[in-house]
Amino acid sequence: MRTENWQSNTPGLRLVGEEESGSVLSPYGPMRAGLTTSQATNKEAQLSELLSSLEREVEILHSKYCEAYVTLTLVMEHLARLTSSLLPTDTTKE
Repeated sequence: MRTENWQSNTPGLRLVGEEESGSVLSPYGPMRAGLTTSQATNKEAQLSELLSSLEREVEILHSKYCEAYVTLTLVMEHLARLTSSLLPTDTTKE
């Protein structure tokens, strides 16, 4: 029995859908046999963690935006009061 090419000598032991290269066909393209479940679970965990991080950053940015908007509104009101105090009281004469 030759051990260096044992897979090519025993084609009945390959996985269903497995090609000669050891890849398994899937709807997402060829994948290595036996590695698909843990890799998919790991990717889902990574994506979930990234999504949570992104949601936290969006909340922080929204909070900063609201704070900046309130500050801008207060400054505009203050400028409007200062401007109106500089205008003559009787604006009908021109």
